[in-house]
Order: sequence, then structure tokens, then C-alpha cells
Amino acid sequence: MGNEPIIVAIELGTSRISGIAGKKKDGNLTILAYAEEQTTACIKRGLVYNVEKTTQSIRNVLDKLSSTLNQEIKRVYVGIGGQSVRSVKKKVPRNMLTQTSITAAHIDELKKQGMDIAIPDCELLANIVQGYIVDSNPTNEPQGVFGTNIEGEFLNIIARTQLRGNIQTCFNNVGVEIAGTLLSALELSKNILKEQEMRAGCAMIDLGAGTTTVVVYKQNVVRYLVTLPIGFNNIVDDLKTLLQIEEKEACEVLMKYGNAYIDADDDTADLHNSVYTTSTGVKKKLIVIHEMIEARLTEIIANAVEQIHNSGYAASLLAGIIITGGGANMKNIDKAFKENPRKRKFDVIRVAKSLVIQPIKHTAASLLNLDNAMSGSLVSLLMAGTENCVGDEGYSGDDIFKRSQTNQMVRENTEKTAAEAKKLTEMLDRLEQYKDQMREHINKMTTLNNLVKSNPKDKTTINNGIAELSQSERICNENYENLMNSLSIYLKNDQRLTETRNLEKQLEVKMELLRETVNEAKKSTSLIGRFRQALEKMVNGDD
Repeated sequence: MGNEPIIVAIELGTSRISGIAGKKKDGNLTILAYAEEQTTACIKRGLVYNVEKTTQSIRNVLDKLSSTLNQEIKRVYVGIGGQSVRSVKKKVPRNMLTQTSITAAHIDELKKQGMDIAIPDCELLANIVQGYIVDSNPTNEPQGVFGTNIEGEFLNIIARTQLRGNIQTCFNNVGVEIAGTLLSALELSKNILKEQEMRAGCAMIDLGAGTTTVVVYKQNVVRYLVTLPIGFNNIVDDLKTLLQIEEKEACEVLMKYGNAYIDADDDTADLHNSVYTTSTGVKKKLIVIHEMIEARLTEIIANAVEQIHNSGYAASLLAGIIITGGGANMKNIDKAFKENPRKRKFDVIRVAKSLVIQPIKHTAASLLNLDNAMSGSLVSLLMAGTENCVGDEGYSGDDIFKRSQTNQMVRENTEKTAAEAKKLTEMLDRLEQYKDQMREHINKMTTLNNLVKSNPKDKTTINNGIAELSQSERICNENYENLMNSLSIYLKNDQRLTETRNLEKQLEVKMELLRETVNEAKKSTSLIGRFRQALEKMVNGDD
């Protein structure tokens, strides 16, 4: 099979758990093996509901893949999705107090604050920068820009903590490491959408079995993501109830008779005259079956379209809607979206049943059908993987919670580099604290200087000025100088150091001004000062 790493990916879907193995070389993807297990009451809307059954299904899928590969699978990439996965916007403002050159440290601090979701029972899966505003001027690259105020806007993709925790439990039970967890919807969008669509603005709608996922792009950036707890399984359940049949037969009825949209001018005589007889002998006219399918599908489409408008980008999506997932296989699905019940007009609608990626090759052992839009997410997970998943040779990947390095020298070098990076980060954090203190005291001294000048007889204000001088003098102490000397070794001629020294000079100037003002006020309130003032009034003839 060559020396390329063999990558293995698993997708935990509502209707099935599927696995895929392959390798990438010279721009081509070769699929080596595929396996799946149908799930029943095992996973609900992307969340592992029954750990024991899910564990067994995962084990069965991995056994099938291992048998085809003739190698033991040690680790896998796993797709994350489901009802609780959604996006939350967060804006983080910061006042620099003085005109400042925005640095990487400032931006990193904004990002760090932007990742704080503070939503109970939820965890962060991804943090996507939306843009920055420096003194009312929008920019995507604020580093190096001078300004007093900066605001970062971020899109946090979050999910219930239980979602990833349950998945980890299942793979722990199987005894297989997780090489990485990937957001299924985002990986799919990278391979289903064209670059010009993401740039012009579009909404990808993934019509799944248990959920419907909406991802909105504009200017090549994800702007909105939501997972709706409704999918094609709802139609299957309706058919089961209507026809009194088992799930397998209901799926077959949906595949055979499902039609997302019938034009008013179409001949519907066959639907009115034809009858479907179930395996149990129940008879129903096809028009009744169609109307039931249409009713539930209308609900799914209405909710998906409404979410596009909730994103705030509906009017600017020049590339319209791209439909994918298992539901994209239904006849006339594009017409149904175009004539959506909300009457929201979208001029461009594309059904994406195949991926927009490099050529994909099959081996004889792979039975995966790439032309029915159901395999896109799984193949996208495979495309995102980088580390070898069979055996230990060449593997240097991460699982969710720990880092594993097989080469001792690499580990030592990595730890050394990480320690140095951590040390530098800590020093830069301390530098920012000193800068913040300087800005704070510069402002305080400016205010106190004006107060003392306007009311030089107020002893309380004078004493506050004296106390402020004492505090300000302690900022640039020996520890501060040691920090600046240490950073000058790491960051020669760095703008951050120059900026700090400029603040230091401003601090010294403000201290000198306040000291002079306080001394003048003290003189005017002293006994000798009051005597001199009285003498001057007598000489000048003042009352």
C-alpha cells in the first residue's frame, strides 16, 4: 500500500455508523475500505443515547475495516455533529487609553476573551474570527494599525459537553484512540462548496436523517451555523404510522415515491388513481402518501430557510442555497426550496451530490457510493485527517485529551520549545499588565492634576495626588526593568517594547506635572503661603 499514512474516519449518524479508510498521494485520495452499521435507538440527533449499543456498533465497523485492510486500527478521526451544535457570536471591546500600535499580543488577548462562552453545560468546539474594528474602521488585519479602541467579533461553535464526552466513552470502551475530533458540518462545507460560492455568500443545507444543518458563508468565512432537530427520519416515522409498516419498508417507500415538489401543471392522475399495498396488506392511494411526505418536508424546508434569515445574511447570499446530505437525493428538492413555504426568494439553488475536491480513486474492496450525497461528510472527515491510524509507525497525532510522541528526541525538543513559548507568553502577559497599569495611572494623574489646579485649597485632593505619585513611582521598579531586559533578548527592536518605553516616558511626564501642581498647592495652603497671599493683596490694594 506504499508508505503513505492510512487514515481512518468514523461518522456517528442517526441512521447509521459508518467508517472509511484511505490514503492521500499526489493530490489523489484513494479509498481503501468502507463499512457501516445501521443504528436503532442508539444515536439520537447526533448525540450518543445508548453507550453500550453505540460501542458495539463502532467495534463492528472497525472490525470490518481492519479485515479489509488486513491491519489493526489503533486510532481514528471522529466527526462531531448533532442537535446541540450551534454558533454564538461574541464581541470583545478593548480601550487602549492612548494611541497604540495593535500587536499580536493584543489580538491574542481578544481571541482568548472571545473563546469564553460562559454557557452552562456547553463547551467550545471552534472559534472563528469574524473581523475587527479599530476606532470605527473595520479591518481583517489589525496588527500594526494605530488606534485607541479595538473590538474583535468572533463566532464560537459550541455543543453540549455531553456530546463529546459520550463519544470519548464509547471509544475508550472499544480500546481505540481518537486521533482528532472534527466538526462534520464544517469539513463537509469545505469540500461541497465552491470557493466562489463561499466568497459571494451562500447557505449550505445538509439534509440528514435526524437533523438538518445550516451553515452560512460570506467572504470565505463561516458566519452562522445551526443544527435543527428535524430530518428525514421524521418523514420515515410518519410513513410508519400512516401505513402501519416497519422502518425498513418505510425507507423504501420514501425512496420510491418521495417527490419534494409537484408543479401545479403536472399530471397527477397516477397519484390519484394508483394504490400502494404494504407488506401487511394495508392499501393507501399514492396521493395520500405524497401529501404526507410533502407536509413534513415543508416543515423541514420552512425551518431551514428561516434559519438563513436569522443569520442576518439572507439578502447578501449571491450564491444562494446549496443542498446536500441524504435528503438531496429526493426528486425535485431544489424546486421545493425555490418555492419554499416562507416565500423567501433565493434565485440560485444548487443540489450538491458530489464533492468539489481532488480525484477520488477506489480499490476493489471499497463499496462506497459517492454519487448519492450521503457519503460527503464521511469522505470529508477522511480528507481532513493527516496522521497514520494503523500501527504506530509514523504516528505523532493528538487524541482529544493527550499528546503522544513516539520519538523521544522529538518529544524533548517539542517540550523545550513549548516551555520557551510558554515562558515568552507569560512574560508578554506581565508586560501587558505593566502597560495597563501605566495607562491607568496616566489617566488618574491627568485627572488629579486638573482637580488640584482647580481647587488648590482642598487638602483631600492634594493628599490623593500625593498618594497617586507614591503608587506611580512603584510601577517601573526593578522587576519591571528585569522583565524589559529579558524580553529584549527574545524580541529585539519589537514594537511592543518601544510602545512600553513610550508609555513609561508619558508616565514620568505626568508624574512631574502632578508633583509640581501638588507642591504649588501645598505652598499656597501653608502658613507662610497664606501670609504671602495676604501681603500681596495689601500691596495691590485688594479687599
